[in-house]
Amino acid sequence: MRIQIALDLVDLFKAVDMARDLCSAGADLIEAGTPLIKAFGVGAVGLIKAACPSAEVVADMKTADVGALEAELAKRAGADWGTVMAATNMETIESFARRAKELGLKVALDTIGVPNPRERALEAIRRAPIDLVVFHLGIDVQRRGATIEGLIEEAEKVRGEGVAVAVAGGIGERELRTIGGRVDVAIIGRAITSAPSPREAFILLKSIIAKKP
Repeated sequence: MRIQIALDLVDLFKAVDMARDLCSAGADLIEAGTPLIKAFGVGAVGLIKAACPSAEVVADMKTADVGALEAELAKRAGADWGTVMAATNMETIESFARRAKELGLKVALDTIGVPNPRERALEAIRRAPIDLVVFHLGIDVQRRGATIEGLIEEAEKVRGEGVAVAVAGGIGERELRTIGGRVDVAIIGRAITSAPSPREAFILLKSIIAKKP
């Protein structure tokens, strides 16, 4: 299992400095979060990539329309991965994924807000070249007391169909221990980025998954 660090920040200098520091600590999957891209444009992706060239960089575009164009924007900015929304129409998912494959951009399908994420994910992977399905519990839902346990089970079922899966949503030490090796990627934001030392927080979390199969 890998850790994807979500830089859901609105301070570009802080995001770049943090990416550089985390890269030196061994981070190999770093996300230019949606707030960062919305605040500073897709060019922020390239700055994150320049700060951490050895890592794969995810442009969390959360594409909902004009799929091919947004795949092109992500790749042109230097991303290794781009995200498309499972909640959008299937035509957009197909357009994004197919253009991404032509460009060498990996595709993550984000299921945030979808009532039946497993069903939607299986429909999408039958129709489009998806590399990773993200089972995502949004912050606003977390604030109502929801947890990711149910999503982990849904992710496992989709993983059983032969596609890589990730979980996201308020993951810290306790949640990471619960996840174990049941998914391919754990997407972690605040537990790292809001820690007194993001570097030390990442190293601690990485040590937890190193003990898992």
